[in-house]
Amino acid sequence: MENSEIKTPRGMAITIPGETTTIAHNLGTTDIIVALYNVATGNELNSGITVVDANTVTISTASGAPAQIRVVIMGF
Repeated sequence: MENSEIKTPRGMAITIPGETTTIAHNLGTTDIIVALYNVATGNELNSGITVVDANTVTISTASGAPAQIRVVIMGF
C-alpha cells in the first residue's frame, strides 16, 4: 500500500428533502468516503451517495430527510 495524503474538506449542505443535491469537493479523486449528519441532532444519516467524478458527488435524500445536512468527505 502506498503512502497517501489524506484530504478532508468539511461543510454544510442545504438539501431539499426528496431531491438530489450536488456537492463539489474538489479533491481530485474518486477514492472518497462520505459521511452525512443531521445538523440539528448530530445523528449520522443514511442516504444515496453517487460519485459523479473526481471532484463531485450527489446526495439523494428521502422526502422526510432534514433540510440541513453536514457533509464530511475524505479523499485519498
